[in-house]
Amino acid sequence: MKKSICAVIAAVIALTAALCGCASSEKTSSEEASASGSVTNDETLADSTVSTTGNKIHISDGTLGDIWITELEGVEKNTLNKENFTSDKTFKYYSENGKPASTEGIDISSFSGDIDWEKVKEAGVDFVMVRLGGRGYGEDGAMYADERALEYIKGAQAVGIKAGGYFFSQAISSDEAAEEAKFIMDLLGDTKLDYPIAFDWEIIKNDEARTDGVSSTQATECARVFCETIKSFGYKPMIYSPSRELYFKYDLTKLKDFDIWYCEYADVPEFYYQFTMWQYSETGSVPGIEGSVDLNICFTNIADY
Repeated sequence: MKKSICAVIAAVIALTAALCGCASSEKTSSEEASASGSVTNDETLADSTVSTTGNKIHISDGTLGDIWITELEGVEKNTLNKENFTSDKTFKYYSENGKPASTEGIDISSFSGDIDWEKVKEAGVDFVMVRLGGRGYGEDGAMYADERALEYIKGAQAVGIKAGGYFFSQAISSDEAAEEAKFIMDLLGDTKLDYPIAFDWEIIKNDEARTDGVSSTQATECARVFCETIKSFGYKPMIYSPSRELYFKYDLTKLKDFDIWYCEYADVPEFYYQFTMWQYSETGSVPGIEGSVDLNICFTNIADY
């Protein structure tokens, strides 16, 4: 999940209008779609104004730089105390009232190769988010499974590391988002997960992608339908995203029922709204895994898993 941050300034200018009361997402009959993935035709989606408080908030974002946003109404704010973060040569930690309030984790895909899970556990890893599969961003949008996903999940759980997963989505419709969730269920079978399954939908830079023309309205609806479908199968849903998509692509007022796995490579997270997991590095080093690995922290004072 490498993030290419190109043309960000242009994206900010173009999309800030959505947060200032211009076009955003509104569900008509699809709002009442069942959690099992039965959704309406996407052509019924209509634009509306985003619900905001009207307050202008200045943010110094590690990815986007200094920006102003219009505060969303009803979306919980980030209450993490930056002074409570500590780190060692491997991980970051968070505490409250002098007591640990985080678990430490990694996310991996088949590119991680062979893994010595005993060494990973001894290094202090509490959880792992495993790539379950994805959808290509070429025109055909073919879905694929990560060939080592189940192996990794079982290997981690065998040594006491909790496991969750993520799917690299390139859905352009609600039906495709539901299809991706069902694809995951077929892949997992009776495999149980300890942590959520995340919807990882990203704006593709430096290449043409089938999602280039997806509106904020549709991106929000894809995330909602994926999460509702995952939830209907008995798993915990989550939305993975860097700040660019969270501020300027998604209408978080319509996704506030779902946890956020936030990506920002920085010393401390700057995201304005609440999130339960933070991916803070793509260049971590953990015994038992060759090469670089993404590092994450989960805030146990917020998460219920």
